[in-house]
Amino acid sequence: MLFQEIRLQTRKLSPLYHFYKDILELFLSEPNDSHFTIHTRDTRLIFEEAKNNLAEPFYHFAFNIPSNKVQQAYDWLKERTDLLWIEDYKSHIADFKNWNAKSVYFLDPAGNVAEFIARADLNDVVDEPFSSSHVRSVSEIGLVFPEQSFKQSFEKLMKDHQLTYFAKQPPLESFCAIGDDEGLFIIVPENRSWYPCKDKPAGIFPMQISFSDQNVLRTIALP
Repeated sequence: MLFQEIRLQTRKLSPLYHFYKDILELFLSEPNDSHFTIHTRDTRLIFEEAKNNLAEPFYHFAFNIPSNKVQQAYDWLKERTDLLWIEDYKSHIADFKNWNAKSVYFLDPAGNVAEFIARADLNDVVDEPFSSSHVRSVSEIGLVFPEQSFKQSFEKLMKDHQLTYFAKQPPLESFCAIGDDEGLFIIVPENRSWYPCKDKPAGIFPMQISFSDQNVLRTIALP
């Protein structure tokens, strides 16, 4: 599964543009008053000015990087922004052995929980030093459903779009992953804190996701 375009909302359009363009040095199209686009090799991540939201939107998403570059990505990122401490690993680098992947996390100016993840099973190995040009795609996007209808909601999503659980992650009571190493929906109930934070309860905010799966282009709009 490959995410082609993801549209999220924010009340911090200008700070986000500066962060992703000038701090993380990603390729961005010129902004206007309503939105800007981050262009990775495979995914367009679009932030739009939030409308009619009482709360400030924030999300979880992850960027795939080369399989052998997590340590260099950590060194690169820590010179540019504060990284999140991961208590489970007593480190700033998470080692998800079941997923054969390692990650570093940070918060952007809008409070989005962002992640650089290196997935060994993709065997995406490069020799040159890590840079922003090695950000391949958005490979994870968090979806949030009401607690009282959590299971029914994600099961309907799977049925409607012919999706399957991530083979490396059995579904849990308050967490499931759908898709594969190239693209995953990370699904949690409302108010469950986004990993690795202890104080970032997931909220339900507008988003639109276009993705291809088995050569079929699909679009999801939530809520």
